[in-house]
Amino acid sequence: MSDKPLLVTYYADPPFFTRASVNDEYCKFFGVKREQVLGRSCLETTPEIYREKVREKIDHCIQNNAVRDSVETVIKPDGTTALIRWVETPVKDKTGKIIKMAAIGTPVPDRRTKRDRRQAALNPLMESPASFHQLRT
Repeated sequence: MSDKPLLVTYYADPPFFTRASVNDEYCKFFGVKREQVLGRSCLETTPEIYREKVREKIDHCIQNNAVRDSVETVIKPDGTTALIRWVETPVKDKTGKIIKMAAIGTPVPDRRTKRDRRQAALNPLMESPASFHQLRT
């Protein structure tokens, strides 16, 4: 089982950017209370430079009744950014009309952070070839 939170949200009302529901993990990850995000646009947490692309991708998803799978940069209320892999799909009523969008997100680890930690761990070994040699033997 993964230790990554599963962020779940539903968007209602065309053009399907308005949050109608979020789960507890979503609130915990973003550090918000449910009432702070319901009724607000998902584009508010998208950096300005990505908003048009996100808007186009969601529109395409709706127009083509397609599942959208992408990694997006989001802005948390504390100003930090995070990468989230979102899988979004239209939800239809019995007549086939799209009534909302379902989105499930999982945080993507920041590879630069991992690389920096790995480099920091290796630096002392690289400075002392004897230490490095002891690890190999």
